[in-house]
Amino acid sequence: MLDAALAVFAEHGFDTANLDQIAEAAGLTKGAIYSNFTGKDDLFYAMMAEQVLARVESIRTALAVSAADTRNPQDLRDIGGLLTEAFTEQREWRMVFLDFWRRAVRDDDVRTRFIAHRRTLRDAIAASVEEFLGGDPPVGDFTVDDIVTVVLALSNGLAIEQYVDPSAVSADLFGRVLVQLSSQV
Repeated sequence: MLDAALAVFAEHGFDTANLDQIAEAAGLTKGAIYSNFTGKDDLFYAMMAEQVLARVESIRTALAVSAADTRNPQDLRDIGGLLTEAFTEQREWRMVFLDFWRRAVRDDDVRTRFIAHRRTLRDAIAASVEEFLGGDPPVGDFTVDDIVTVVLALSNGLAIEQYVDPSAVSADLFGRVLVQLSSQV
């Protein structure tokens, strides 16, 4: 159902897409969608959770191969590479996210719910950052929340730049930026 919703939202835009189209794409009835979700917004929030948690898990899996006490710049390059790969391969998702983000920025009620959902996901990302730091204090003057904000901002910003001009964002740029940020503090 979430895959069908993603495809419909990506094709028609979040505001234009409707549950009838999603139900048809999923091979379900609209009632089946309503039995799981209250509407399009809830579908979006479920997709957002799935996308973010999948990225968090892929980073945890990649980092599991290196010992926490031997973290090195290559780990940051690997994280940057995984996140770049995610926004490169999940262009549809990022476009839907930006569509919904635009809506949240303009509508106070939507923004309130969006913030609540994002905070839950930010907490999951923060737990991964804390795990990566291995109990060490955050780097320099940065708190864990600062690090999460910077990583999310880089991910969103680099995705936008890549979608407009694919040659502007090299595959290793995100990782190189993370390494530089960590060495500057």
